[in-house]
Amino acid sequence: MNSDAADPFAGLPPDAPDPDDGPVPTLLAASWEQAEARLYPAVLERPDLYQRNVRLVRATADHLRLLGPSTSALVAAAERGAEVVAAVADDDGSSVVELDLELVARAALALRYREVRAEQATRRRLRRVHEAGAAGAPWVLVEENGASEGDPFLPYSRLEVSTATGAGLLVTAAPDDEYRGVVHQVRRVHLDLSTGELTSQDAEADVATCPDAATRDAAASAIRADIEGP
Repeated sequence: MNSDAADPFAGLPPDAPDPDDGPVPTLLAASWEQAEARLYPAVLERPDLYQRNVRLVRATADHLRLLGPSTSALVAAAERGAEVVAAVADDDGSSVVELDLELVARAALALRYREVRAEQATRRRLRRVHEAGAAGAPWVLVEENGASEGDPFLPYSRLEVSTATGAGLLVTAAPDDEYRGVVHQVRRVHLDLSTGELTSQDAEADVATCPDAATRDAAASAIRADIEGP
């Protein structure tokens, strides 16, 4: 075998763009989530029907995983959702009597879509760390969402990572219990530079809670300096 040939099973290198990184249209994704809300309450009235629905949703999601990491593949599958579920049930030997196949399809698509978006986020993290490291940057802003100053109805998060070690900071502003103010925090985290998995410790020493955004960002700078060392 030619050792220079691309391995079709190797997946994407960290610096390769995602083949399809766009989100599913909002209304379509919402219809998938609504299907879950409609499907699962059956546990209270018909536990037997609930179990059959859950098994078929999971089996259909397994099939959707075979389509790869792209969102366009899910959109294409959605166009023939009931047909896909019927084929999965036939392969599985499952009865579809009393089941709403279109509802099952949309619930399976919701499950797989959450996985796809998480997988794409992981690849983006690794790609950005790799690119920043190659450019000689010691730290990189990997993700940032929301308003930095904080808003009870628009949570803020910012992930900064050391390109050399994967040590990082998760900077957040989240609503307080009454949704009248925000809680500003800085948490030490670690990004696995091989898998892209993000982990954090729940220890109090690893979390700094601050009264406002300016104090929080100052704490983030101090913690970053501590991670870098002398």
